[in-house]
Amino acid sequence: MAGRKKVRSAPQIKRGNKLTEPTWEGWEKMSGEEYHRLKEGIRSWYYSNFKPDDLYPSIFSYMEKSEKYSKDDIKNVKKLPKWRLSTTAAILSRMLLSGMPAYNKKEAEYWESLAGTTGKLKPSNEWLEKNLDEWIPLGKNMIEEEKKQEEVSQEKYVPTIQERIREATSIMCEFIEAAFDDFLEGKRTDFRDVQPAKQLRMLGCKQPHARLISMHYINHLEEYKELLNPPDTSKMDELQKDYVQQLKDAYSHYKKPEVKKLYEFCVSIIGACDAIIAESKANRKPRKMSKKAPEQLVKKIKYKISDEKYSIASIPPEKLIGANCLVVFNGKTRKLGIYYTSVEDPLGGGREGSGLNIKGTTLTRFSEEKSVACTLRKPIDQLQEVKELNTRKKFENWFEKLTTTPVKMNGRINQETVLVAVY
Repeated sequence: MAGRKKVRSAPQIKRGNKLTEPTWEGWEKMSGEEYHRLKEGIRSWYYSNFKPDDLYPSIFSYMEKSEKYSKDDIKNVKKLPKWRLSTTAAILSRMLLSGMPAYNKKEAEYWESLAGTTGKLKPSNEWLEKNLDEWIPLGKNMIEEEKKQEEVSQEKYVPTIQERIREATSIMCEFIEAAFDDFLEGKRTDFRDVQPAKQLRMLGCKQPHARLISMHYINHLEEYKELLNPPDTSKMDELQKDYVQQLKDAYSHYKKPEVKKLYEFCVSIIGACDAIIAESKANRKPRKMSKKAPEQLVKKIKYKISDEKYSIASIPPEKLIGANCLVVFNGKTRKLGIYYTSVEDPLGGGREGSGLNIKGTTLTRFSEEKSVACTLRKPIDQLQEVKELNTRKKFENWFEKLTTTPVKMNGRINQETVLVAVY
């Protein structure tokens, strides 16, 4: 006969909050023995009917109700893992919150009267708070450690541009190194199928990569060159002779034609790098210069704002920027001059790069051949006439009638120079 199947016992389910919790009502009238049995019974009831996870919040509630603990203290204890907390402490917190007195004198007298007991019964909250005093610094340390780890994770290492270029260069050189290795192992007899320039361009090699690659293989090139054209060792010292001998020994298993192929391959690599560098320079866009406002260009200019002796005043200096003509007068030398631009803008549309300009205190873009000055014989009267000449054509006709010898202008504007007009 088949054996009877053993019936499994129903699993114990901890119902937790679905149960009605016991109360401490009337504990004051109980004897010490009755109170002690009630206390142990309630402790056992909580342990049997509640999961530890449901009881741990009672610890935090006890701390919040107590004036002894701050918000930071509670936060520190909450940070601890659940295995670090005590289920007994959680049950004790729940019992204290539900109305259990921290100390009952009757229970203490009963407990001390029992055979085998030693010492005195201490208040329940004393043991609980002793544990809390140990947990608070532990949780604080965990929080500080997490902050440090967050700071470290936020400060992730960012490679520099140079490091990224070196890394990319190393990857680009893999096909070159593979060709060298194949040649050294006898897997290839020449490098005809390797096209450094074409392959480097396909890999996105730019000027900085090409420079590093070229610098690396120049050292190899010098070694192969020395092997093909051995130096005269008669005038060398012992150290130099030793270096030459070491180089010969290192390549002693190669014949001269093989060394020549290695040399030519290095030449092709460096030539490819030089071509890429030259192409990068040729294709590089010129840096776009920021256009400065006329007020910024003339801020260092030194000129005479007005000359009371000749009853004449300067125009705003920013007006000369881009002008085709500038009329100036030097009160010290009595010379009236006109500057013509070497890059004239016939339509006067302010075309960039045309008209007069200034750098510091010196005019630029003016014609040295056409720009002249003449000494005025009657400056007061003549300057009043100039004031009434409101067009370039009228001024030029008037200026041509001056009989003094014209002199060329040097472009310098100083503290004696009055900016009369622009056209």
